[in-house]
Amino acid sequence: MKTHLLFRFLTALPLAAVSGCDSGDLMEPAAVTTQSARATLGFIIDSTAIATPPTGSLPTTLLPSTAFGEAMVQRGLVGTTEPFTQTETLGSRANQESTSWKLERDPSEGQVLVLNKAGSGPETPQEPALLQREALARLQRWGIPTAELGPVRQVKSFTQSEDPAGLETPALHRHKTFVMRAINGIRVEGHRAVVSHGADGSFQRALISWPALGRSGHLLHTRLTTAQIEQRAREALWAEGETTGPVHLSWKYVPSRLSTGDWALTLKVAARMPPVTGTTSTEEPRVIDVDVSAVP
Repeated sequence: MKTHLLFRFLTALPLAAVSGCDSGDLMEPAAVTTQSARATLGFIIDSTAIATPPTGSLPTTLLPSTAFGEAMVQRGLVGTTEPFTQTETLGSRANQESTSWKLERDPSEGQVLVLNKAGSGPETPQEPALLQREALARLQRWGIPTAELGPVRQVKSFTQSEDPAGLETPALHRHKTFVMRAINGIRVEGHRAVVSHGADGSFQRALISWPALGRSGHLLHTRLTTAQIEQRAREALWAEGETTGPVHLSWKYVPSRLSTGDWALTLKVAARMPPVTGTTSTEEPRVIDVDVSAVP
């Protein structure tokens, strides 16, 4: 019996439409800088990334709620005029199907799933940078404006079969473009779009979590100083049982749904501790939210 394994490789590309810093970047322990850092009660806090507080307002142009309508998803995102039949509904979620595509839409959660029923053809030479541009163009045709585009990563995923004789040669599975949501260069937690192309370069899949933001109710700024935020970070870490180690602080926006049904953002700081590798196990990086008394 064969066992199929799936793994990914990152392709280094210029990051198109990337503004600001990526608060979700992986950080090796050795990469923790000592700039503006100090050791207090066992913590070495790097606050370089929060040295400048956010000053921008909500962008004028945002993804409209109408983007989750049937017509916009089918024509703007999928790019098809095929007729669709509704196959299932559950609350605000609706499933639809055409000859070539399957769709799942949930406007209230801001989620869309697109699947190409035909599948990919045989592998052909592809230019990752071109696929990345095509993925971004597709998202922008659907309605995501440049002002909401954050870091972009291009990835190749591979499959590899395993049987009693050993591992077979890895086979290219898909080209994936990860697009993170950011407002004024600050990442929005949990919001991203993943556009997948097949080994032949055909559009195969889109998995999107990108709710339309309301025009009010956002808490985008803070009046706290860097020193005050560092102290709050220590207190948050102590409350989680941490007592020592390097800590990297970065801005983030945390989304939540208001009583009106609109989605709003609240500024927080992510306190990130690097992974710890022991003799028998590896502890994953810890990321703890720090309240910064956000204000409009």
